[in-house]
This record gives sequence, structure tokens and C-alpha cells, in this order.
Amino acid sequence: MDHPLRAATALLLIALAGGADADVRRLAPAAYPEGPLWHNDRLLYVEYAQHTIRAWDGRRSAVLWRHAGCGPSSLIAFGADHLLVACYDSNSVLELDAAWHEVRTIDRDRDGHAFQGPNDFCADGHDGVYLSASGVYDLKAPISGAILHLTADGQLRRVAETIHYANGLTLSADGRSLLVAEMLAARLLSFEVLADGTLGARRVWARLQDLARPTPGADAYNGPDGVKRAADGDLYIAQNGSGRVLVVSPAGRLRRILTVPTPFVTNVALDPSGNVYITGVFDQWHAPYPGALFRVAP
Repeated sequence: MDHPLRAATALLLIALAGGADADVRRLAPAAYPEGPLWHNDRLLYVEYAQHTIRAWDGRRSAVLWRHAGCGPSSLIAFGADHLLVACYDSNSVLELDAAWHEVRTIDRDRDGHAFQGPNDFCADGHDGVYLSASGVYDLKAPISGAILHLTADGQLRRVAETIHYANGLTLSADGRSLLVAEMLAARLLSFEVLADGTLGARRVWARLQDLARPTPGADAYNGPDGVKRAADGDLYIAQNGSGRVLVVSPAGRLRRILTVPTPFVTNVALDPSGNVYITGVFDQWHAPYPGALFRVAP
């Protein structure tokens, strides 16, 4: 059960930010849910605090996989019928086959270097994926976030560094730019995508404070978490700490705000019918990290 004072505070912040969405439905409770992915006609998502992958089939949520110590943060399809899981706690990426068996563990890039805090994925448009490795979630820690590129044949290489907690990422509609949430800088970066999948020059694409008015009480950890691009090109930016998802045009203009009762919004996914699935946490600092999965109807 949600803590009454915490829930009331979250609803007050939402009201001050511009009102709650009438079509938000709470689907299931979850322990630090993250990484929603529409896959094979159902929604998959992870529970970071329970080390599980779950599926929502429209009626109920069920556990499909568990790996103690993983600390899963995201999922992505890979190859013909496999999935990749970002294991934030164990600093690794696991490859699962269609039967949920672990067939490969990746914990080093091709040069033999480890990566810290694998967090989110996006497809590269050529059967490979980009991966964010966040670094340390601490404003005072050295800036060590990075982006890695996993090619279709399994070669993992580092393509960008010195990002202040790299988080969600997505390709532009034309595939020429990679947008990356730099969470602890409260902004999104845009990288040029080169022909070989490496990244070129970076620039600041948007600052959250320029997209939408900050919510009352927002602290220095408030920033962009997961980022997804819809079929129409709009970007869905989970704003962790503000209980909302910013829907932004490709030109960087705010279209609307989706609000949910969980202050710590972690990620978002869309299905072919236009439903928006949002994962969020009521308390991301203390176990058992209560959260929920939501759906916003089109």
C-alpha cells in the first residue's frame, strides 16, 4: 500500500505542475520498475529491486525470469528472437534466448575495459544497439558516463565518454543523430551518428528547464531518465523527480505533459495502438522501492 503522505505530496506536485492526466490507469504494483518494452504483442518490463523480468498481458503481471544480483534496468530485442538485459548492479549485459536461457554475458568492451552502470538501450537501425553506461549516481563523483555500441556481430566498443550520468537514449527519425539523456546535468545531448556507428560531435539538444517549468521542490537529481521516440517522431522524456513525461516535438517544442502519481518516473514505452506505458517509483531511495506500472490511453 502506498504511504498516504507520500502519495498526497506527489499529487500536490502534479497539480501545481499543470494537472493530472484523466486517462492514466495504474496497472500493477512493482518494486522499482524500469525498462518497459513492447515485444511480441505484450509489455515486458523489469523490476530492478527484485532482479526480475515481468510481462503484462493486458490482465495480469507475471514473472518470466529472475537473476539474483543483476539489478536489471532495461531490455531490448536483439537478433532473431533474443533479448538483451542491462544488469546495472553487476555491470554486465546478459543475452537471453527465446526460452529465457542466458547464452552470453558481456562485461567488457572489445578493448578489455569494464563499463559501469549499464542502464538503457536503443536500436541502431542496423541490427545493433547503443547502450548507456551511467557511471556513478552521485553529483560529487567524477563524470564517467559513457555510450557503447554493440554491433550485430557482437562487437562492443565505446563511442562516447564524459557524460554526467548517461541514461535514456534514442535515434532521431532519420537515424543521423543519437539523443542521450544526461541525467545529472538535466539536459539531453545530441550526437552525430557516423557511417560506421561511431559518434561524432555532440551538442546540447535541450535543457529540461527550457522545455517545461520546473516542479516545486525539484532537487539537483531531477533530470531526464528514459527517452523514447514515437512513430510520429515525438519524443517521450521521463522526468525523474517530477512525476511526469514530457512529450516533445522533433524540433524541441513541448506538446503535452503526462503526469503520474510516482514522483520518480523511470521510463516509457509505446504500443502500436498508441498506448503509453510508464514505469515509476514512489521512493527510489529506500527499500523496498515501491512503484507501479501505468498506462495512458491515446
